[in-house]
Amino acid sequence: MKKGHLPAAAAGLILLTSNAAWPDPVEPVHAIDPNTGSHSWTLRTQGISLTLAQILPDQVRGFYAARGFPPDAIEHLAARHCVFQTILRNESDTGAIRFDLADWRVRTPAGVRPLKLVREWLPEWERYGVPESGRLAFRWALFPTEHTYELGDWNMGMTTYALPLGTRFDLRVVYWRDRHRRSLVLPGVRCATEAEPAAR
Repeated sequence: MKKGHLPAAAAGLILLTSNAAWPDPVEPVHAIDPNTGSHSWTLRTQGISLTLAQILPDQVRGFYAARGFPPDAIEHLAARHCVFQTILRNESDTGAIRFDLADWRVRTPAGVRPLKLVREWLPEWERYGVPESGRLAFRWALFPTEHTYELGDWNMGMTTYALPLGTRFDLRVVYWRDRHRRSLVLPGVRCATEAEPAAR
């Protein structure tokens, strides 16, 4: 057996285990911004409120052009990645929640993959020649990679996904409460396209 390769049976077992770890999804509330056409999905379950709202490619371009990003760096983000405004609230009355985005997973028909985190982005921005001020602005705009929310706490920021524009996916959110690992699934999210028609 070649180094780094798994037998087909073992690879199938890993895939089966990965799929089995996903809990049943809860139907989210879907909304469309009448001015921009941006779609959002909000899920309330297990004492957590989670919203993913599309950030349209042209919105990404405008935001980062104003922060000194070179044009090719802007296109790398806006045209080759999905970007969402992400809002998470601890609405529970049973204690704090702790999370690490490295545990979250995206599922598409092509398979399961992690989110793209700041530790992957920063070396890329250095290669693209993004100035330090721009890299700092990008870092602060992102949703925190790790955090603990006490009762009533909430936060918002961007999450990014190395997926083609228009891709549909399910998001598995993993978090800890009372030393217990828990998870929930936000299903049916869709990456923005270049021109989202405004709702009428």
